[in-house]
Amino acid sequence: MTDTDPTITVPAPSDDDRFWDSPLHDQVKDWLRTNGIPLRIPRRDITVTGPPGNRTIHYTAFVLGTDGQVQIDPDSEGEPLTKERTTPCLVEPPTAVTEEAK
Repeated sequence: MTDTDPTITVPAPSDDDRFWDSPLHDQVKDWLRTNGIPLRIPRRDITVTGPPGNRTIHYTAFVLGTDGQVQIDPDSEGEPLTKERTTPCLVEPPTAVTEEAK
């Protein structure tokens, strides 16, 4: 992120990434919850756009049925149905995430 490009991409970590056993994992979970994003989302990159104080979070979410279960995409074999979503960024991402994204 630079002064001219206020976009932050929070990359989706791989299975063997040290992120999963680090304190940053809990910080990211808290950040998601604080911004109203459910923890049960697909492992995809999350992008934060806009200037500080007026940011938007762009993420992918599972589409849930009325029973709360993830719906299956009718156009693919057994894959979950997802939808792109946005939400206001109420709290900035953890500092370690923004540093890593530079």
